Amino acid sequence: MVHIGLTYNENHRLHDPMLNGFPGPENPQRLNRIFSYLSENRVLDNGVCTLFSCGPALIEDIQRVHTGEYIDLVRSSIRRSVRHLGNDTYLCDSSFEVLLQASGCVLHAGALVAGGICDHAFALIRPPGHHAGVSNSSGFCIFNNSAVLARYLQDRYAINRIAVLNIDAHASDGTYSIFSADPDVLCISVHQDPSTLYPYRGYIKDIGVHPAHGLSINMEMPPRSGNMEYAIFFDEVVEKVLGRFDPDIILLECGFDSYFKESLAQLDLTVDGYYAIVSKLASKWKMVCLLEGGYHEDLGLLVSVVIEGLMGKRTVEDGVDQVDLLATRHISTRKIFMEKLLKLKMILDPYWDLGVGL
Repeated sequence: MVHIGLTYNENHRLHDPMLNGFPGPENPQRLNRIFSYLSENRVLDNGVCTLFSCGPALIEDIQRVHTGEYIDLVRSSIRRSVRHLGNDTYLCDSSFEVLLQASGCVLHAGALVAGGICDHAFALIRPPGHHAGVSNSSGFCIFNNSAVLARYLQDRYAINRIAVLNIDAHASDGTYSIFSADPDVLCISVHQDPSTLYPYRGYIKDIGVHPAHGLSINMEMPPRSGNMEYAIFFDEVVEKVLGRFDPDIILLECGFDSYFKESLAQLDLTVDGYYAIVSKLASKWKMVCLLEGGYHEDLGLLVSVVIEGLMGKRTVEDGVDQVDLLATRHISTRKIFMEKLLKLKMILDPYWDLGVGL
């Protein structure tokens, strides 16, 4: 039987924009909604999931990725009651403790899988992390959770072939900046066309730098791309590249703002789409999922779908009429997607032999 470990930072409520006197989409209600749904639907009573308590990460764990100067800046800013680091990133009095426990939950999730205690794991933590770089915050993100975990796994478990896969609607620009020259870490980010959405980075042409050319893959999804476009991309690029790279573990930057109900993006994944992505990957590789974005009412539903994808057992129904959903989008969406996919495959073909032109 598959065993899935779940971790979450219990002190996340202390990182809240309302404490600074104004509302914001990245707030404690996100995790509250998730756990309310899991409790009401008895998801944790399935005999497959175990919820683990976690302690905070050590500063040395964060320093594997972020500079000491940047960590000191975050800590001193909080001490001086600075409420913004810039680029939509807020701070509260207890944010540093929240960040350390969030990172601790991520590291524990990784250790559960790397140590063979669980087959897969899901770190339900906030704030998110994939926009944070070595010495900068951005877009609600302060420390880069997946990068901190990747470096931890390399250091503590000698796991060298790591794939980081982002399915958040927003490009994983922070993760790209950290690993673009690392030949042991494959980074794939499938996100809304960055010419139409923050952070306005993560273009098809961005494939990494020496000595890791081809190990960074960015797919620009045109607005209103949905289940079928994602399925094509995963079939023709992601699974082939992963098969050739053969990672020891996949870190999934699991954003739920690619969902059709998300008001901050314009993508159309539904329950079927999320399940298909996760179940295919989990059937072949060990996975640690990390909660990233998603600011709508169905976060709990989608977390349960991801858990079922990790289990390889589907019970949640997709109530969306796909024909009706397709009818609401522009007729050119599939055409633009196929043009972008061909462009990406041509750029990647020298590195991954994707069969372009055969």
